[in-house]
Amino acid sequence: MSTTPRISPGGLILVTGANGYIGSHLIDHLLKKGYQVRGTVRDATAQAWMTSHFGDKFSLVQVPDLSAPNALDEAVKGVNGIAHVASNVQFSPDAESFVPPVVQAAINVLEAAAKEPSVKSVVYCSSQAAMHRLNLNTPYELTADSWNDTAVEAAYKKDGAADMERMADVYSASKVLAERGSWEWVKKNQPHFVFNSVIPNVNFGGVVSLKHQGFRSSAGLVKALWDGYTLGTEVIQPQWCSYVEDTALLHIAALILPDVKNERVFAMAQRYDWVQILDLLKKLYPDHKFTLESLPDVGKDMGKVPTERSEELLRKMGKFGFSSLEEAIRKSVEPILEAEAAAEYPLTEMDRLMIAMKQQTPQE
Repeated sequence: MSTTPRISPGGLILVTGANGYIGSHLIDHLLKKGYQVRGTVRDATAQAWMTSHFGDKFSLVQVPDLSAPNALDEAVKGVNGIAHVASNVQFSPDAESFVPPVVQAAINVLEAAAKEPSVKSVVYCSSQAAMHRLNLNTPYELTADSWNDTAVEAAYKKDGAADMERMADVYSASKVLAERGSWEWVKKNQPHFVFNSVIPNVNFGGVVSLKHQGFRSSAGLVKALWDGYTLGTEVIQPQWCSYVEDTALLHIAALILPDVKNERVFAMAQRYDWVQILDLLKKLYPDHKFTLESLPDVGKDMGKVPTERSEELLRKMGKFGFSSLEEAIRKSVEPILEAEAAAEYPLTEMDRLMIAMKQQTPQE
């Protein structure tokens, strides 16, 4: 079996959603491994910091709408690999308006790649939400054939309430139909490139640039606990998680390793719950004054996920395997300590929401 990378260092990789949590870590690791990277964002002016931050091996391309016809035809020119990481995370209860653009963007990536002879591989960043509808304290087992059809059915029910559960189902439906639609497109069209998907769940860890990104996405969940808020614990149920840099490395493995073909790669290291994470924080940072003394035990994820292949791929990428939950949480706190030392940091939507909640709390 060949050990020559499908895409050698020096090759050009296109990353959609370049300024996102996973996307920015993916770019960081690609550059460290000697690749050139072209990143797409909705607004290149707003994300201009990325060019100076990542250096001369990185370039930025503005693509306002990935679902628009031929949206990526120019961006893919000359690239050797594509990591489609961008996805709509603005939750909505309306499946009929939310889902189709997500699916079309995924198909646009494949169609653009098919037009560009230099493309050797494409990887789609999916989600555990595409495989399974969360149900605590209920055993389940994920396989490469698992699909969250329950969420798709629930998302399109006309009588569904516009609540968090429905919005979660709509988001899940978008990931199911985008990933499955991608596999169906590949099967039908038999393109010249290799296609794989990576399936992460909750990601913990630091951020690439605190100054420009703040505590975005799931990086904000640990900060909420640190600051004494239970917002994340109430919205995000216990489930599987991974260290965000491991997730990034698995995307690279799916792009460049010659033996990774037609695979759904699980970027899930272990199960977690919020009681466990609060205990870890108190153990690691005994000098911090935690306003939360404890958290209720709302239940546990009882799923089984095959992690052996992902562990093997991480070893091929130069790691011993998945990082521990303790290491991921430690990395999550590093930017919090950095922000506290600087006494300032950019407000993210998570911060603004917590400030608003605090202002609405009656003062004793």
